[in-house]
Amino acid sequence: MDRKEITDVFTPRRGEVNPDMYVHRPKLEKQLLRSFNRFCHTLVYGESGNGKSWLFKKVLEENKIPYVIANGGNSSRLKSITAELYSCLIAPGTIKKLGFTEEKTAELNAVVAKGTLKHNGQYEISQEEPLLTAFRVLGESAKGKRSIIVIDNLEFIFSSKDLMDELANILILLDDQRYAQYEVNFLLVGTPLNVMKYFRETKNIESVSNRLDEISKISSLDSGQTMELISRGFKQLSVEIEGRDLMYLANYIWNVTLGIAQRVQEFCEFLAYEVEDNSWVYNKELIKQASHNWLLNGLQHSYQAIESHFNSKGTTVARKNQVIYCLSQLKTHQFDTNQIDAAIRKSFPDTIPKTNMGIYRILIELTKGPTPLLCSNSTINKFSVVDPKYIMCARVVLLICPVKKNVQRKNFLV
Repeated sequence: MDRKEITDVFTPRRGEVNPDMYVHRPKLEKQLLRSFNRFCHTLVYGESGNGKSWLFKKVLEENKIPYVIANGGNSSRLKSITAELYSCLIAPGTIKKLGFTEEKTAELNAVVAKGTLKHNGQYEISQEEPLLTAFRVLGESAKGKRSIIVIDNLEFIFSSKDLMDELANILILLDDQRYAQYEVNFLLVGTPLNVMKYFRETKNIESVSNRLDEISKISSLDSGQTMELISRGFKQLSVEIEGRDLMYLANYIWNVTLGIAQRVQEFCEFLAYEVEDNSWVYNKELIKQASHNWLLNGLQHSYQAIESHFNSKGTTVARKNQVIYCLSQLKTHQFDTNQIDAAIRKSFPDTIPKTNMGIYRILIELTKGPTPLLCSNSTINKFSVVDPKYIMCARVVLLICPVKKNVQRKNFLV
Protein backbone atom coordinates (compact mmCIF):
# COMPACT_ATOMS: atom_id res chain seq x y z
CA MET A 1 0.00 0.00 0.00
CA ASP A 2 1.33 3.42 -0.95
CA ARG A 3 2.03 5.73 1.96
CA LYS A 4 -0.50 8.55 2.18
CA GLU A 5 0.28 12.12 3.11
CA ILE A 6 0.04 12.78 6.86
CA THR A 7 -2.46 15.60 6.28
CA ASP A 8 -4.69 13.20 4.30
CA VAL A 9 -4.79 10.74 7.19
CA PHE A 10 -4.94 12.77 10.38
CA THR A 11 -7.38 15.60 9.64
CA PRO A 12 -8.42 17.23 12.94
CA ARG A 13 -9.89 20.34 11.35
CA ARG A 14 -11.40 18.88 8.20
CA GLY A 15 -15.08 19.71 7.82
CA GLU A 16 -16.08 16.89 5.49
CA VAL A 17 -16.04 13.32 6.73
CA ASN A 18 -12.80 11.42 6.15
CA PRO A 19 -14.28 7.95 5.54
CA ASP A 20 -10.98 6.16 6.06
CA MET A 21 -10.66 7.63 9.56
CA TYR A 22 -14.28 7.78 10.69
CA VAL A 23 -14.85 5.78 13.89
CA HIS A 24 -18.33 4.27 13.86
CA ARG A 25 -20.61 4.82 16.84
CA PRO A 26 -23.47 2.41 16.09
CA LYS A 27 -25.72 3.37 19.02
CA LEU A 28 -25.55 7.10 18.31
CA GLU A 29 -25.90 6.59 14.55
CA LYS A 30 -29.02 4.49 15.07
CA GLN A 31 -30.55 7.05 17.45
CA LEU A 32 -29.88 9.87 15.02
CA LEU A 33 -31.33 8.07 12.00
CA ARG A 34 -34.46 7.11 13.90
CA SER A 35 -34.90 10.69 14.99
CA PHE A 36 -34.58 11.89 11.38
CA ASN A 37 -37.29 9.42 10.37
CA ARG A 38 -39.71 10.78 12.95
CA PHE A 39 -41.86 13.86 12.39
CA CYS A 40 -39.83 16.00 14.78
CA HIS A 41 -36.70 18.12 15.10
CA THR A 42 -33.47 16.73 16.55
CA LEU A 43 -30.86 18.00 19.00
CA VAL A 44 -27.23 16.80 18.96
CA TYR A 45 -24.94 18.11 21.69
CA GLY A 46 -21.53 17.48 23.17
CA GLU A 47 -18.28 19.24 23.94
CA SER A 48 -16.36 20.80 21.09
CA GLY A 49 -14.15 18.40 19.14
CA ASN A 50 -16.02 15.20 19.99
CA GLY A 51 -17.11 14.52 16.42
CA LYS A 52 -20.67 15.91 16.25
CA SER A 53 -20.26 17.20 12.69
CA TRP A 54 -18.74 14.00 11.31
CA LEU A 55 -21.47 11.97 13.03
CA PHE A 56 -24.47 13.81 11.58
CA LYS A 57 -22.86 14.20 8.13
CA LYS A 58 -22.07 10.48 8.03
CA VAL A 59 -25.65 9.51 8.90
CA LEU A 60 -27.24 12.02 6.53
CA GLU A 61 -24.99 11.19 3.58
CA GLU A 62 -25.03 7.43 4.12
CA ASN A 63 -28.85 7.48 4.09
CA LYS A 64 -29.06 9.98 1.21
CA ILE A 65 -31.01 12.52 3.24
CA PRO A 66 -30.80 16.00 1.65
CA TYR A 67 -29.51 18.68 4.01
CA VAL A 68 -28.16 22.21 4.20
CA ILE A 69 -26.01 23.66 7.01
CA ALA A 70 -26.69 27.09 8.53
CA ASN A 71 -24.34 28.65 11.06
CA GLY A 72 -25.45 29.87 14.48
CA GLY A 73 -22.51 32.27 14.49
CA ASN A 74 -23.71 33.91 11.30
CA SER A 75 -27.26 34.05 12.66
CA SER A 76 -25.87 35.98 15.61
CA ARG A 77 -23.96 38.31 13.30
CA LEU A 78 -27.04 38.94 11.14
CA LYS A 79 -29.26 39.09 14.25
CA SER A 80 -31.69 36.79 12.45
CA ILE A 81 -31.91 33.00 12.06
CA THR A 82 -34.32 33.47 9.15
CA ALA A 83 -31.85 35.72 7.34
CA GLU A 84 -29.11 33.08 7.69
CA LEU A 85 -31.40 30.30 6.44
CA TYR A 86 -32.52 32.43 3.51
CA SER A 87 -28.94 33.27 2.54
CA CYS A 88 -27.99 29.58 2.65
CA LEU A 89 -30.80 28.52 0.33
CA ILE A 90 -31.45 31.45 -1.99
CA ALA A 91 -28.70 32.27 -4.45
CA PRO A 92 -27.30 35.82 -4.06
CA GLY A 93 -28.49 38.14 -6.82
CA THR A 94 -31.81 36.35 -7.36
CA ILE A 95 -34.17 38.84 -9.02
CA LYS A 96 -37.51 39.17 -7.32
CA LYS A 97 -40.45 41.01 -8.87
CA LEU A 98 -41.71 43.48 -6.34
CA GLY A 99 -44.61 44.92 -8.32
CA PHE A 100 -45.75 46.33 -11.61
CA THR A 101 -46.99 49.61 -13.02
CA GLU A 102 -50.27 49.76 -14.90
CA GLU A 103 -50.78 52.62 -17.29
CA LYS A 104 -54.34 53.56 -18.16
CA THR A 105 -55.36 56.02 -20.89
CA ALA A 106 -58.69 57.85 -20.71
CA GLU A 107 -60.18 59.97 -23.47
CA LEU A 108 -61.33 63.47 -22.56
CA ASN A 109 -64.21 65.08 -24.39
CA ALA A 110 -64.61 68.77 -23.98
CA VAL A 111 -66.19 71.61 -25.89
CA VAL A 112 -62.87 73.28 -26.56
CA ALA A 113 -60.49 70.34 -26.65
CA LYS A 114 -60.10 66.64 -27.03
CA GLY A 115 -57.17 64.64 -25.68
CA THR A 116 -56.04 61.85 -23.37
CA LEU A 117 -55.04 61.61 -19.73
CA LYS A 118 -52.55 58.95 -18.60
CA HIS A 119 -52.79 57.47 -15.09
CA ASN A 120 -50.09 55.34 -13.52
CA GLY A 121 -51.11 52.94 -10.79
CA GLN A 122 -48.55 51.01 -8.67
CA TYR A 123 -49.60 47.53 -7.60
CA GLU A 124 -47.64 45.50 -5.04
CA ILE A 125 -47.31 41.77 -5.61
CA SER A 126 -47.82 39.76 -2.42
CA GLN A 127 -44.40 38.55 -1.30
CA GLU A 128 -43.70 35.08 0.08
CA GLU A 129 -42.42 35.13 3.63
CA PRO A 130 -38.60 34.55 3.53
CA LEU A 131 -38.60 31.48 5.78
CA LEU A 132 -41.38 29.91 3.73
CA THR A 133 -39.35 30.63 0.59
CA ALA A 134 -36.35 28.85 2.13
CA PHE A 135 -38.51 25.84 3.05
CA ARG A 136 -40.01 25.73 -0.43
CA VAL A 137 -36.63 25.87 -2.18
CA LEU A 138 -35.19 23.08 -0.02
CA GLY A 139 -38.37 21.00 -0.25
CA GLU A 140 -38.51 21.26 -4.04
CA SER A 141 -34.82 20.42 -4.44
CA ALA A 142 -35.33 17.33 -2.26
CA LYS A 143 -38.02 16.13 -4.72
CA GLY A 144 -40.51 14.94 -2.16
CA LYS A 145 -38.00 13.44 0.32
CA ARG A 146 -37.74 14.67 3.87
CA SER A 147 -34.85 17.11 4.17
CA ILE A 148 -32.88 18.57 7.06
CA ILE A 149 -31.77 22.10 7.92
CA VAL A 150 -28.78 21.88 10.25
CA ILE A 151 -28.18 24.81 12.59
CA ASP A 152 -24.57 24.29 13.63
CA ASN A 153 -22.74 26.18 16.40
CA LEU A 154 -26.03 26.67 18.19
CA GLU A 155 -24.27 28.04 21.26
CA PHE A 156 -23.67 31.34 19.47
CA ILE A 157 -27.33 32.32 19.72
CA PHE A 158 -27.95 31.33 23.35
CA SER A 159 -27.08 34.73 24.76
CA SER A 160 -29.74 36.44 22.64
CA LYS A 161 -33.31 36.24 23.89
CA ASP A 162 -34.58 37.53 20.56
CA LEU A 163 -32.81 34.77 18.63
CA MET A 164 -33.95 32.10 21.07
CA ASP A 165 -37.53 33.35 20.73
CA GLU A 166 -37.17 33.25 16.95
CA LEU A 167 -35.77 29.71 17.07
CA ALA A 168 -38.61 28.55 19.31
CA ASN A 169 -41.18 30.05 16.96
CA ILE A 170 -39.52 28.42 13.94
CA LEU A 171 -39.50 24.99 15.60
CA ILE A 172 -43.20 25.29 16.38
CA LEU A 173 -43.95 25.70 12.65
CA LEU A 174 -43.60 21.91 12.44
CA ASP A 175 -47.41 21.69 12.64
CA ASP A 176 -48.18 24.62 10.34
CA GLN A 177 -49.35 23.16 7.01
CA ARG A 178 -47.89 26.03 4.97
CA TYR A 179 -44.42 25.00 6.15
CA ALA A 180 -44.99 21.31 6.93
CA GLN A 181 -45.93 20.54 3.32
CA TYR A 182 -42.25 20.79 2.36
CA GLU A 183 -41.21 18.13 4.93
CA VAL A 184 -38.28 20.08 6.34
CA ASN A 185 -37.01 19.29 9.82
CA PHE A 186 -34.26 20.94 11.88
CA LEU A 187 -31.14 19.43 13.38
CA LEU A 188 -29.72 21.63 16.15
CA VAL A 189 -26.02 21.04 16.85
CA GLY A 190 -24.22 22.65 19.78
CA THR A 191 -22.01 22.19 22.80
CA PRO A 192 -24.24 22.82 25.86
CA LEU A 193 -25.88 20.29 28.10
CA ASN A 194 -29.69 20.20 28.35
CA VAL A 195 -30.51 22.78 25.69
CA MET A 196 -34.08 22.96 26.95
CA LYS A 197 -33.02 25.25 29.76
CA TYR A 198 -32.31 27.92 27.12
CA PHE A 199 -35.95 27.93 26.08
CA ARG A 200 -37.26 28.47 29.61
CA GLU A 201 -37.32 32.22 29.11
CA THR A 202 -39.62 31.86 26.14
CA LYS A 203 -43.36 31.48 26.23
CA ASN A 204 -43.17 28.35 24.09
CA ILE A 205 -41.22 25.94 26.28
CA GLU A 206 -43.84 23.18 26.27
CA SER A 207 -44.51 23.51 22.57
CA VAL A 208 -40.80 23.35 21.78
CA SER A 209 -40.08 20.33 24.00
CA ASN A 210 -42.87 18.37 22.30
CA ARG A 211 -41.23 18.87 18.92
CA LEU A 212 -37.56 18.38 19.78
CA ASP A 213 -35.95 14.95 20.10
CA GLU A 214 -32.74 15.03 22.16
CA ILE A 215 -30.39 12.12 21.43
CA SER A 216 -27.64 10.93 23.76
CA LYS A 217 -24.69 13.22 24.38
CA ILE A 218 -21.83 12.92 21.87
CA SER A 219 -19.04 12.00 24.27
CA SER A 220 -15.33 11.40 23.89
CA LEU A 221 -13.94 8.30 22.24
CA ASP A 222 -13.36 5.39 24.59
CA SER A 223 -9.96 3.73 24.81
CA GLY A 224 -10.89 1.06 22.28
CA GLN A 225 -12.08 3.61 19.72
CA THR A 226 -8.91 5.63 20.28
CA MET A 227 -6.80 2.54 19.60
CA GLU A 228 -8.79 1.83 16.43
CA LEU A 229 -8.20 5.38 15.13
CA ILE A 230 -4.47 5.23 15.88
CA SER A 231 -4.00 1.79 14.34
CA ARG A 232 -5.96 2.63 11.21
CA GLY A 233 -4.18 5.95 10.72
CA PHE A 234 -0.62 4.70 11.04
CA LYS A 235 -1.34 1.72 8.77
CA GLN A 236 -2.27 4.23 6.06
CA LEU A 237 1.16 5.79 6.63
CA SER A 238 2.77 2.32 6.29
CA VAL A 239 3.88 2.46 9.92
CA GLU A 240 3.24 -0.71 11.87
CA ILE A 241 2.49 -0.23 15.57
CA GLU A 242 1.22 -3.44 17.12
CA GLY A 243 0.89 -5.41 20.32
CA ARG A 244 2.10 -3.82 23.51
CA ASP A 245 3.44 -0.77 21.70
CA LEU A 246 -0.01 -0.03 20.29
CA MET A 247 -1.71 -0.60 23.65
CA TYR A 248 0.76 1.68 25.43
CA LEU A 249 0.44 4.42 22.80
CA ALA A 250 -3.36 4.26 22.71
CA ASN A 251 -3.60 4.41 26.49
CA TYR A 252 -1.18 7.36 26.62
CA ILE A 253 -2.97 9.36 23.92
CA TRP A 254 -6.39 8.58 25.38
CA ASN A 255 -5.27 9.88 28.76
CA VAL A 256 -3.61 13.10 27.61
CA THR A 257 -6.35 14.00 25.08
CA LEU A 258 -9.27 12.83 27.26
CA GLY A 259 -10.43 10.91 24.19
CA ILE A 260 -11.66 14.07 22.45
CA ALA A 261 -11.66 13.00 18.79
CA GLN A 262 -10.18 16.22 17.40
CA ARG A 263 -7.39 16.20 19.99
CA VAL A 264 -6.61 12.53 19.32
CA GLN A 265 -6.17 13.33 15.64
CA GLU A 266 -4.06 16.40 16.47
CA PHE A 267 -1.73 14.38 18.68
CA CYS A 268 -1.40 11.64 16.08
CA GLU A 269 -0.55 14.26 13.46
CA PHE A 270 2.33 15.57 15.58
CA LEU A 271 3.49 12.03 16.34
CA ALA A 272 3.38 11.16 12.63
CA TYR A 273 5.75 14.02 11.87
CA GLU A 274 8.17 12.68 14.48
CA VAL A 275 7.93 9.23 12.89
CA GLU A 276 8.56 10.76 9.46
CA ASP A 277 11.69 12.51 10.77
CA ASN A 278 12.81 9.16 12.17
CA SER A 279 12.81 7.56 8.71
CA TRP A 280 9.23 6.28 9.23
CA VAL A 281 10.23 4.07 12.14
CA TYR A 282 8.15 4.32 15.32
CA ASN A 283 9.51 3.97 18.84
CA LYS A 284 8.31 5.08 22.28
CA GLU A 285 10.91 7.80 22.57
CA LEU A 286 9.08 9.80 19.89
CA ILE A 287 6.04 10.23 22.15
CA LYS A 288 7.82 12.72 24.40
CA GLN A 289 8.69 15.14 21.59
CA ALA A 290 5.25 14.76 20.03
CA SER A 291 3.69 15.64 23.40
CA HIS A 292 5.89 18.72 23.65
CA ASN A 293 5.00 19.95 20.16
CA TRP A 294 1.29 19.18 20.59
CA LEU A 295 1.17 21.14 23.82
CA LEU A 296 3.08 24.13 22.43
CA ASN A 297 0.64 24.29 19.53
CA GLY A 298 -2.12 25.51 21.82
CA LEU A 299 -0.23 26.50 24.95
CA GLN A 300 -0.77 30.25 24.76
CA HIS A 301 -4.55 29.94 24.74
CA SER A 302 -4.44 27.28 27.46
CA TYR A 303 -2.17 29.37 29.65
CA GLN A 304 -4.43 32.40 29.31
CA ALA A 305 -7.47 30.28 30.19
CA ILE A 306 -5.81 29.02 33.39
CA GLU A 307 -4.52 32.48 34.24
CA SER A 308 -8.03 33.96 33.93
CA HIS A 309 -9.26 31.65 36.72
CA PHE A 310 -6.16 31.64 38.89
CA ASN A 311 -6.30 33.62 42.14
CA SER A 312 -3.08 35.62 41.92
CA LYS A 313 -3.81 37.87 44.91
CA GLY A 314 -3.12 35.09 47.32
CA THR A 315 -5.80 34.48 49.93
CA THR A 316 -5.02 32.63 53.14
CA VAL A 317 -5.79 29.28 51.52
CA ALA A 318 -6.41 30.13 47.81
CA ARG A 319 -8.76 27.18 47.55
CA LYS A 320 -9.53 27.82 43.88
CA ASN A 321 -5.85 27.49 43.02
CA GLN A 322 -5.72 24.20 44.90
CA VAL A 323 -8.74 22.96 42.92
CA ILE A 324 -7.11 23.88 39.59
CA TYR A 325 -3.88 22.17 40.62
CA CYS A 326 -5.73 19.00 41.67
CA LEU A 327 -7.64 18.99 38.39
CA SER A 328 -4.32 18.79 36.56
CA GLN A 329 -3.31 15.71 38.55
CA LEU A 330 -6.45 13.69 37.81
CA LYS A 331 -6.24 10.64 35.55
CA THR A 332 -9.96 10.34 34.91
CA HIS A 333 -12.07 11.94 32.20
CA GLN A 334 -14.96 12.82 34.49
CA PHE A 335 -14.93 13.64 38.17
CA ASP A 336 -17.16 14.82 40.96
CA THR A 337 -16.82 17.01 44.03
CA ASN A 338 -15.75 14.11 46.25
CA GLN A 339 -12.75 13.29 44.04
CA ILE A 340 -11.47 16.88 44.15
CA ASP A 341 -12.12 17.03 47.88
CA ALA A 342 -10.03 13.90 48.40
CA ALA A 343 -7.23 15.22 46.18
CA ILE A 344 -7.04 18.50 48.13
CA ARG A 345 -6.95 16.67 51.48
CA LYS A 346 -4.03 14.59 50.19
CA SER A 347 -2.02 17.42 48.59
CA PHE A 348 -2.79 20.23 51.07
CA PRO A 349 -3.52 18.53 54.43
CA ASP A 350 -2.64 21.60 56.50
CA THR A 351 -5.36 23.75 54.93
CA ILE A 352 -8.39 21.54 55.60
CA PRO A 353 -11.10 23.31 57.65
CA LYS A 354 -13.61 21.65 59.91
CA THR A 355 -16.42 23.11 57.81
CA ASN A 356 -17.21 22.55 54.13
CA MET A 357 -14.44 23.63 51.73
CA GLY A 358 -16.89 24.93 49.11
CA ILE A 359 -15.49 22.71 46.37
CA TYR A 360 -18.76 22.46 44.45
CA ARG A 361 -19.13 26.25 44.29
CA ILE A 362 -15.59 26.58 42.96
CA LEU A 363 -16.15 23.91 40.31
CA ILE A 364 -19.28 25.74 39.14
CA GLU A 365 -17.25 28.98 38.93
CA LEU A 366 -14.77 27.21 36.67
CA THR A 367 -17.59 26.44 34.20
CA LYS A 368 -18.23 30.15 33.67
CA GLY A 369 -16.53 33.11 32.03
CA PRO A 370 -15.21 33.71 28.50
CA THR A 371 -12.85 30.72 28.74
CA PRO A 372 -14.38 28.11 31.08
CA LEU A 373 -12.07 25.35 32.22
CA LEU A 374 -14.84 22.88 32.97
CA CYS A 375 -18.25 21.82 31.74
CA SER A 376 -20.89 20.34 33.99
CA ASN A 377 -23.04 17.27 33.42
CA SER A 378 -25.95 17.94 35.73
CA THR A 379 -27.57 14.60 34.87
CA ILE A 380 -24.87 12.60 36.67
CA ASN A 381 -23.51 15.42 38.88
CA LYS A 382 -20.06 15.27 37.35
CA PHE A 383 -17.65 17.65 35.65
CA SER A 384 -15.18 17.31 32.79
CA VAL A 385 -12.42 19.52 31.40
CA VAL A 386 -13.33 21.56 28.32
CA ASP A 387 -9.99 20.98 26.59
CA PRO A 388 -7.32 18.42 27.55
CA LYS A 389 -4.63 20.98 26.73
CA TYR A 390 -5.76 22.88 29.83
CA ILE A 391 -4.77 19.85 31.90
CA MET A 392 -1.45 19.44 30.12
CA CYS A 393 -0.68 23.13 30.45
CA ALA A 394 -1.58 23.16 34.15
CA ARG A 395 0.81 20.26 34.74
CA VAL A 396 3.60 22.34 33.18
CA VAL A 397 2.98 25.74 34.76
CA LEU A 398 1.54 24.95 38.24
CA LEU A 399 3.57 23.70 41.16
CA ILE A 400 3.38 23.42 44.94
CA CYS A 401 5.86 25.71 46.65
CA PRO A 402 8.04 23.51 48.91
CA VAL A 403 8.24 26.27 51.55
CA LYS A 404 4.82 27.91 51.62
CA LYS A 405 2.99 24.76 50.47
CA ASN A 406 0.72 26.84 48.24
CA VAL A 407 0.06 26.65 44.50
CA GLN A 408 2.24 28.87 42.39
CA ARG A 409 2.12 29.64 38.70
CA LYS A 410 5.23 29.92 36.56
CA ASN A 411 5.44 33.05 34.43
CA PHE A 412 5.45 31.29 31.12
CA LEU A 413 5.28 33.30 27.91
CA VAL A 414 4.87 31.79 24.48
